[in-house]
Amino acid sequence: MADVNMTGKPSTGGKAWIWIVVILLLIVIGVGGWYYFIRKSPEGGKCSLAANCESGLTCGAGICSSGKVGSTCSAKTDCKTNYCVSQKCTEGKAGDACQAYADCASGLFCLKDSCSTPADFTKYFNNVIISKIKPGTGPGPNNPETITTTFTTADAIEIDFVGVKSTTIGDFYYEIVDRTTGAISRSSKNEQQLTLSGTDRGTGTSLDNVAPGRYDLNIYFKSELIYSTQITVTK
Repeated sequence: MADVNMTGKPSTGGKAWIWIVVILLLIVIGVGGWYYFIRKSPEGGKCSLAANCESGLTCGAGICSSGKVGSTCSAKTDCKTNYCVSQKCTEGKAGDACQAYADCASGLFCLKDSCSTPADFTKYFNNVIISKIKPGTGPGPNNPETITTTFTTADAIEIDFVGVKSTTIGDFYYEIVDRTTGAISRSSKNEQQLTLSGTDRGTGTSLDNVAPGRYDLNIYFKSELIYSTQITVTK
């Protein structure tokens, strides 16, 4: 039986409350829809797509980012500097964090999770010459050296120390390090003992089991990194 007011007419109070509740629900749904589907998040806000972010921002690691140094990122393409380390945009400069050699600018290398500059080798010798020769034998009239930093997997690398100082005496070794992953593809550290004895000398290695790619050739003297250069290996 419907509610009856004092005039004997059915009461409309019950229906009014229903409409009020419906209207409130519509408002809540509208606000929620705006917040989750229309509202654009500022830098640092959550996102699942770049469309969830304000104009000029990208969505990296679920966070809206401007791509500036220190901003959140999930890939290097999220950063204006093109360097993304531990989900933060960096500059790849000396002292910046790194996980692999590719996290550092050209001429720098990743040492103990920090982009670093090579040490000065001139206190030990005047120059290092990197060249290409045929594998199997050392350089000579029948195996001439070609100075280059581009090699194939059928080549060998020749490393020549020139102008070695008389006081430069001790063990050295080289490493071929993948610039993308930081993995060591070839190292003489545990393969053979190489020594500088105060005079010029050379050494080399074949590249038959080094995959094509971009590498850093690092040379250590008495466990100190003294020289680093970039090389490319192709098929």
